[in-house]
Amino acid sequence: MTFEEIGLHPAILKALADSGYTEPTPVQAQAIPAAIEGRDLLVSSQTGSGKTAAFMLPSMHKLAVAAQDNPQPALKTPNQERQSARSRGERPRYAPAQPKMLVLTPTRELALQVTTATEKYGANLRRMKAVSILGGMPYPKQMQLLARNPEILVATPGRLIDHMNSGKIDFSQLQILVLDEADRMLDMGFIDDIETIIAATPAERQTMLFSATLEGDVGRMAERITREP
Repeated sequence: MTFEEIGLHPAILKALADSGYTEPTPVQAQAIPAAIEGRDLLVSSQTGSGKTAAFMLPSMHKLAVAAQDNPQPALKTPNQERQSARSRGERPRYAPAQPKMLVLTPTRELALQVTTATEKYGANLRRMKAVSILGGMPYPKQMQLLARNPEILVATPGRLIDHMNSGKIDFSQLQILVLDEADRMLDMGFIDDIETIIAATPAERQTMLFSATLEGDVGRMAERITREP
């Protein structure tokens, strides 16, 4: 099976071909078609199995197809909004970001890897933006990134909670939630943060959980947050 036979968006296929990828790995071959159908997924896969593409490619495909079917009117850029506010003598305010996809990762390094991969796969999708929200990154820089209202948000749980609590993120438009390396997130003590984040997302979202193991705490959480995975 090739990526073309799976039926991915042409712009994504071109980016994959440009990067030298033609055939999916075993986990991608199983996960991508099911994810495109809108199924919730529980995936047991090790680092190096190609799991980032297994959740990112079908998600970007779905967002790209939806954008084609429902083109959005051009909005003012954050800079235009701020200039307009200043001209009225008001303090510029940032509207909360409304991502359509959220990827939770246990570490800053993994979040950056996922974001870099997303930029590569989406090289030919002009309107699709992905940003990382991480500990250790200056708040003003994160505010600028969120002000771009990215479609895809990649975050570590603790820093994401900070921005949720300050009203900078609104998950009402979220369609896809991914928990990457869920077992590591639980081992690091993020269970309460993850529960808080999940509670803020729409119940009808698509959920994909990737983990080295699907037993114990991970299995119990997976059962609670997925539908017929």
